Amino acid sequence: MITYDSILSPRETGLFVNQKASHVKCNLLGIEKVSELIYKGISEQGFSENIWQKHELNPKSANQESIDWIFLVDTLNFSFWPDEGTKKFGVKDHNGKLQTGYWSLCAAVNRALKVGIPITSAEFMANATLEQLETIFRSDTGGQIPLLQERLNAMNSAGKVLLEKYFGSFAMCVMKAEKDVNKLLDIIIDNFESYRDLCEYNGKTVSFLKRAQILIADIWTCFNGKDLGEFHNINELTMFADYRVPQSLVALNALQYSEKLKNILKSKNELNSGDEIECEIRGMSIYACDLIQQSVSDMAAVNGLDIKINAVLVDYYLWEWARDNRSTIDELPFHRTRCIYY
Repeated sequence: MITYDSILSPRETGLFVNQKASHVKCNLLGIEKVSELIYKGISEQGFSENIWQKHELNPKSANQESIDWIFLVDTLNFSFWPDEGTKKFGVKDHNGKLQTGYWSLCAAVNRALKVGIPITSAEFMANATLEQLETIFRSDTGGQIPLLQERLNAMNSAGKVLLEKYFGSFAMCVMKAEKDVNKLLDIIIDNFESYRDLCEYNGKTVSFLKRAQILIADIWTCFNGKDLGEFHNINELTMFADYRVPQSLVALNALQYSEKLKNILKSKNELNSGDEIECEIRGMSIYACDLIQQSVSDMAAVNGLDIKINAVLVDYYLWEWARDNRSTIDELPFHRTRCIYY
């Protein structure tokens, strides 16, 4: 079991990085601008956690099979961007629509299930081979999914743990957590190695836990906060520090980068996982989204509106905004870190 006393939680990581960062800063005027966008999206346009349920590739039911689907997908939910000069990985969904990025993963998983491959079962996960994954994640664009061997390793390892300790389903982990986000995070990090999104920054062990947190959030939204998706402290989750949401925050001027960092991004040089600058991008994104969440809550209180807002919804909004405003956000490229954590 991991000892957590010396590890900063994602929220504590955001606060600590904000104190130490030299390449990434928050811009309070930009924070206010993003807050107004999200407040309008929630109060006038009906934006809510239900956006997850509405996507055609996500499960439409809330049961153990849905949890197994979510667990598999989030175990493999990392690193979709193509290397320079290579084609982007893409998969056509059941309607013939080409999906890229995260949704290409979902389309490939659903394609496998449709032809009878039990990819979401713990037994299949534990025993899958590289040859099987090459078939399952075959591309419709000519581009290859990155880190296929690493995905196989994560899948095999997770499947074996489920079989050995949790009767073959992540639903047992959820039940064991007793509706407590922090207990479930501990279970995930203790047992599933590929979810241990930790590194050293300025003499501290910090955590981001992107995939562990989004795993919990996806279950929460799938179940609409009820039954196995009920968590009494869901607001303990932070945003999910990846490479798209920081790009949205920069495009909306909520985060500002140093000239050195801008030059690295423009040159499309890769940052190593755990690099000081990479930690600052991710940590400051957490900090900025917490400020945005509080600002939106304050706006609602002033206007007498009873709306639910947490860092999960802030993340969902900014991730969708990135997909809807690709030409705007791509003015400054996203940071490139090839790893299994996001």
